[in-house]
Amino acid sequence: MTTAEFLTHIGRIIFGGFFLIAGIRNFLHFRERTELSTNYGWRLPAALIAVGFAMQLVGGVSLIFNLHAATGAGLLIVFLIVATSLYHNLFMFQGKERDPHLYLTLVNITLAGGLLMVIADAL
Repeated sequence: MTTAEFLTHIGRIIFGGFFLIAGIRNFLHFRERTELSTNYGWRLPAALIAVGFAMQLVGGVSLIFNLHAATGAGLLIVFLIVATSLYHNLFMFQGKERDPHLYLTLVNITLAGGLLMVIADAL
């Protein structure tokens, strides 16, 4: 195993671990999560929220174990796009109210960029 392969493997484990931990935490606090409203003022059905959290778990595990990593990364990108547009739509806020949404949007865009690198590596 080359140094680059080793570093890529460790990076995928860390990256996947992030989403695995997030998915576990979200399921552990499922009731609280289902009570949150989107930026648009409505709640998502619990089943749809569960699908999103399952995407985090499956995507995270796929990165950690390098099992269909490109598919897992694609799943996570879809999750990030949907979650960001529903819960962190920074265009719906102004002034100081926008700050946390801007930050979380940038974080999610950065995560998506990293996931694109995972996909590129897997091809």
